[in-house]
Amino acid sequence: MLAVLMYHDVVPGGGKYANDPGLLHAHLRYVRDNHPVVLPGEPLQPGSLSVCLTFDDAHVGFFHFAYPLLRELGLKAVVGVSTDVIREETTAQMHDRLRVSSQAGREGDTACFCTWQELREMQDSGTVQVACHSAGHQDLTGPGVDLDREIRHAGQTIADHLGRFPNTYVYPSGLVNRRIDRLATRHYPYRMRIGAALNHGWRNPGGGPLYRLQGDALQDKRGPLRTIWKPRFRYYWNILRGR
Repeated sequence: MLAVLMYHDVVPGGGKYANDPGLLHAHLRYVRDNHPVVLPGEPLQPGSLSVCLTFDDAHVGFFHFAYPLLRELGLKAVVGVSTDVIREETTAQMHDRLRVSSQAGREGDTACFCTWQELREMQDSGTVQVACHSAGHQDLTGPGVDLDREIRHAGQTIADHLGRFPNTYVYPSGLVNRRIDRLATRHYPYRMRIGAALNHGWRNPGGGPLYRLQGDALQDKRGPLRTIWKPRFRYYWNILRGR
């Protein structure tokens, strides 16, 4: 089986959609010591629960706090990028960038997100794999959405800046339907939603998106891996109801 864990920002003190760096360190060490950690498409170890680490939105807190932790622990992770808010570089100081909220970032103060330079550094290190998280981080199932721009073109923008078209698409807010997933499948072999469930492997029965477990607001080092029977049950429930 495969557990795909979903995190967002990393900030001192944590938050609803964030984790404290110290607790995240303990959690990542626990994951490393107890599970094989893999990137999309890598072989899974038979008889073990493999784990894929994913961080949405490419907050600068990921670069400043999580990336050094991953390198220290010898782990790899996926970071989902929404291309509209990524700039080549910034002159803003790190302590100022870390204080900008993601909401302010979506409204124009993009210093709170990683730059293309930072993403390039992390990708080139071999520690981070960049995934496409759309262009504008909007609900793809809503009316009037330019799906080609949000799905294919956003991936091409990543390739233009980083030299590699991503193999993974992360649906904004986990929202997707079968029509949209069929479109995304043309460009991305791996797609991710939320789902609160484990996965059979890199491809679930029916070929739909991979389910992810919430990893924000950690309470202890085990986090969403504390109790596996619930997401295991949820996997079968999702399959039965066609999600």
